[in-house]
Amino acid sequence: MISQTGVVAVPAAADAWVAVEEFTVPAGVKRIDKVKFSLACDFGAAMTSIRVAPVFRLQGSGLLEQSPHEYLGNFGGLTGVVIGAGTVQDDVIEYDVDIPVQTGGTIEAQVNTLDEAITAGTVRCELEFDEETPTLKNSMSQYGDAALGVVADVWAEVDTITVPRTAEGKSPTRIRELAIGVAPDQGAAAVSLRVGVRVRLSGSGIGRSGALEFLASAAGNEMLTDGILVYSNMTKLHKVNIPVNAGGQILIEQIVDVETPTAGTIAVGLLYD
Repeated sequence: MISQTGVVAVPAAADAWVAVEEFTVPAGVKRIDKVKFSLACDFGAAMTSIRVAPVFRLQGSGLLEQSPHEYLGNFGGLTGVVIGAGTVQDDVIEYDVDIPVQTGGTIEAQVNTLDEAITAGTVRCELEFDEETPTLKNSMSQYGDAALGVVADVWAEVDTITVPRTAEGKSPTRIRELAIGVAPDQGAAAVSLRVGVRVRLSGSGIGRSGALEFLASAAGNEMLTDGILVYSNMTKLHKVNIPVNAGGQILIEQIVDVETPTAGTIAVGLLYD
C-alpha cells in the first residue's frame, strides 16, 4: 500500500469548498481502498455556540469513476457561557472504498463546513492506495443536508437525491453504507437537552418495499449558568444492503425525537456499489 496525507486550515466561511490537498496518483497502484478525514476545532475564547458539520469530497482526473465522491466528517457542537471548559473530539472518520485510479492523474480533496464557520481549526485527509484490482462495480458516494428539525416528533425532508446512472453499465445497484451526521447548536441559554434523531429513506430510487428507518447518534447534556455543553462524534455509520434503481430518486427524511435543540444541521451520506 501507499498512503498520502494533506492538511489545511479550516475554511474561513461556511458553505464554501476549500482545497485540502491535490494528490498525484502514484505509479503501480490500481485503487484507493481507504479514505480518512478529520477536523480539529479551535473555538477561541469568545465563542458562545457553534455547530461542527464538515463534509469532504474527492474529484479530479485521477479518479476512474464518478467525480466527485462525497463523504461526511465527524459532526458535533459546542455551547459555552462565562466559565467552563470542554472538548469537541472530532476524531478521524474512516471509509472503506474501492475507487479505481489512473497513475499520474490528480485527485483534489476538498472540505466544506455546513451552515456555520468554525473560528479556527485544522483539516486533514488521508488516501490509501494499493495494487489490488477493484472488485466493486463502483464506489460512488453522495450526501444531502438540511437544517435540523425544530419541531419534535414530526417527519421533515432532508433532501432528495438522484441515484447515479452511468453509461458504462457500472451504475450503483445497492447502498452498502449509510452515514448520518447531526450537529446540535443549542445556544447560551441551554440547561438540559437530549438529542435523538432518526432518518428514513423512500422513493423510486429504492429497489424494495418496506420501512427503511435508521438511528442517528444520540446524546444528552446539562449546562448550568456557568458551564459548557459539548457534543462529539455525532456521525453514525450503518452497514446496510439496500437495493437501488439507477436514475431513481431517494427521499431522505428526519425526525427529532421528544426534544429539539435551538438549531442544528443534519446530513446523510449514501455509499453505493
